[in-house]
Amino acid sequence: MRNAGMTRARQLITLAMFFLLLPAGLQAQADEEAWKRHMEAASAALRVDKPDDVLFALGSALREAEKFGPGDQRLANTLNLMASFQRSQGNVEEAESLYSRLITVLEQGLGSDNPSVANALDTLAAFHQEEHKLSQEEEAQQEGDAHAADQSQEAGQAHEHESRLASAAGLLQRSLAIREKAYGPDDPSVDASVNRLAVVYDAQGQYGQVEALLRRSLETRERVFGKEAPEVASSHYNLGILAQKQGQLAEAESLLKRSWQIREKHFGLQDLELERSLGALASIYMQQRKSEDAERLLRLSLSIRENKLGKDHPSLVPVLGSLSGLYALQDRPAESQKLLERSLILEEKSFGADNAYLVPTLNNLALAHMAQEHYGEATRIWERVVTIQETNNGTFHASLLPTLEALFEAYKKQGKQQESIRIGRRIEVVAEMSGQHEH
Repeated sequence: MRNAGMTRARQLITLAMFFLLLPAGLQAQADEEAWKRHMEAASAALRVDKPDDVLFALGSALREAEKFGPGDQRLANTLNLMASFQRSQGNVEEAESLYSRLITVLEQGLGSDNPSVANALDTLAAFHQEEHKLSQEEEAQQEGDAHAADQSQEAGQAHEHESRLASAAGLLQRSLAIREKAYGPDDPSVDASVNRLAVVYDAQGQYGQVEALLRRSLETRERVFGKEAPEVASSHYNLGILAQKQGQLAEAESLLKRSWQIREKHFGLQDLELERSLGALASIYMQQRKSEDAERLLRLSLSIRENKLGKDHPSLVPVLGSLSGLYALQDRPAESQKLLERSLILEEKSFGADNAYLVPTLNNLALAHMAQEHYGEATRIWERVVTIQETNNGTFHASLLPTLEALFEAYKKQGKQQESIRIGRRIEVVAEMSGQHEH
């Protein structure tokens, strides 16, 4: 009887455990379905551009995902999506906090040396780099503004920029260490980490660190792919650009020629991969005053882009600008003018007739006309530049001063005294209002 009682007890315990486990399984399924509903709601709100609804749905999805525990891919995905959305809305602090939390969650669930942690570290590093770049662009737009920040504010901004890059470097160093431990030194993901870190060091001006990383990448690629591989050509190209930045023009020329040779061998003489090396090498020749060599490469570069992308593609603009600049240095203003007019048409199609991006091309075009004594045409162009700058920067912005001074000279060349006086007074007012007047 006692054995029968024990058997019955075990049956009752087993049955109880079954009923205890069943609700947990059902609850997990319910949590999964709730999480999916909230994610679908976020997607639907995003399609109709309702940011508040997107945030509400993602917040609800996050609360459900937290029930799955740290390390769960659903929690990681939700945090990543929420951080990306906050970033897209300009909510920098919220995005940064979420990216940091994503790293912590992955570390808790998967361990601090898991490659998924390295991916999250890369994401946060890219976030810091992008914020650094955006801040630099904003400062460039404010340069010369009478209402720009004072020196103490500028110093604080500079410190923040440096801090962003330092944070990115630290994150990428750790990411690299994780991948090296997980995959070994020759894995492609390790090489990618090496090059990402080199980009940050380059932005910091730490060229010695950059060179060490790029040479490491070159050695890895030669070992893994062979010395004639396209990946090796990219390494030579990167090292060539670095040498050029440091004024080592002979070294830069040698590296870029090597890059060109490898790419031509693999892709032929009419390929965009080759064109990258040509453009960089042409800029070296321009610095070395090797005008004929530079012109030959720029013309080849232009023909490659035309053949591969079409004669109306916006990517032709940089080459047209470089070639027109070379002609200007060679005192060939008529040829420079034709290229600039062609570039201007492409830029207007891409950016519109009133975009500030057009200003450099318009200025150079006006100078080409001045060199040919086409003073009326130069005047018309600079009047247009003034209108664009006023539209984009305001009536009294310091960026107007060089344009107004050029316009003043163009009117003087035409003997238009009243117009010269008008522009001269305008220069005085802008200089006073923008804080650029001489004391």
